[in-house]
Amino acid sequence: MYQFDHLVHFVEQPEKTLQKLQQEGFHVVSGGSHEAWGTYNTLSYFDLSYIELIGIENEEKYKEAAKQKYTLHASYEQNRRKDGLTRFAIRTQTIEEDAKKFKRAGLEVSGPEHFTRKRDDGSIVGWQLLYIGHPNAKIELPFFIQWDEEDSIRRKELTERGILAQHPLGNLKLDAIHFVVPNFDDVEQIAKLCDAEIVKKEDLEQNAEYRIVVLGDVKLIFVKPIGEGIAWNYMIENGYGIKKAVFSGALEDKTITIDGARYEILKATK
Repeated sequence: MYQFDHLVHFVEQPEKTLQKLQQEGFHVVSGGSHEAWGTYNTLSYFDLSYIELIGIENEEKYKEAAKQKYTLHASYEQNRRKDGLTRFAIRTQTIEEDAKKFKRAGLEVSGPEHFTRKRDDGSIVGWQLLYIGHPNAKIELPFFIQWDEEDSIRRKELTERGILAQHPLGNLKLDAIHFVVPNFDDVEQIAKLCDAEIVKKEDLEQNAEYRIVVLGDVKLIFVKPIGEGIAWNYMIENGYGIKKAVFSGALEDKTITIDGARYEILKATK
């Protein structure tokens, strides 16, 4: 069974973005270093789904990592190191079988490969990554992660470490991620391969068509502009990609823009 795992927000200095989000009422903690990639992170959890704030700490190692096709680092480099929401990961327990399945479907596959990260306290966390793509893809495809520990063990450990905790802003839940896309071909292929529910909608007033993919508790909302409107304006100004992340369960409604990312926070309903 596939679950949404995390959303990547590339920033220049994760520790400063951490402070900005904390001021807005998010619970955010230091992560640690990815020594193999020359990057480091800070993290904000919503149960096992989370936002990962990634920055560069070793230029040479990062540039080497960015040479590998379809990786996060390649995406950041292709986007000219523009701050903002970049890619998302899907959690799996069958990563070896997934690699074979995606190859059979005609996708290019990199991995799975095992990685680790050293936390600030010196402890090590490990996982496997699988990247997929194809040269003619119109959007950047998700990547896949399999953690070394089971979900129940991770939830318990993250809670005990104070990483997974209540947000000052409320009992926040990562509810949805919105994308603007040129078509739905890649979206529908990945949804089918992941056995994910997909809903088709149309909004004539906003001149947009939608595909909503449900992965666990998180909805991935893909919007294709078909004329002038909000989605069209976003496309003209920013191109295709992730438009915003939406959170529910807050004490108040508000929308914030931090280091190239738009976070929409919705008040809890009674």
